[in-house]
Amino acid sequence: MVNNTLEKDVRQFIEKKLPVVTTLLLKKVVIDEDEPLQSLHEWDDVGDMAEAYFQHFNVSADKFSLRNYYPWEASFFKRKNQNLDKSALTIRMFIESAKAGRWLYD
Repeated sequence: MVNNTLEKDVRQFIEKKLPVVTTLLLKKVVIDEDEPLQSLHEWDDVGDMAEAYFQHFNVSADKFSLRNYYPWEASFFKRKNQNLDKSALTIRMFIESAKAGRWLYD
């Protein structure tokens, strides 16, 4: 039960801290736990959210660096993956790290 509550708390925290993204018809885009945050949010927005997250959930950020995840190129016109040297940064990563008390990824 505690893990489910933590998962919900992390998700809500991230959704609250990041700017709302909408479709052309102004419908709110719901972010899946495994969807790259970089595909919807800029470096500075994710950086501000991450800084607040580490402090709020008391997670050690020793191994965390936004440089591992940005720059991220999102393109609707190119079929090739432009982000081969960058990892996806997802809500699930923040959830799992909150459970562990430290950033689990490099």
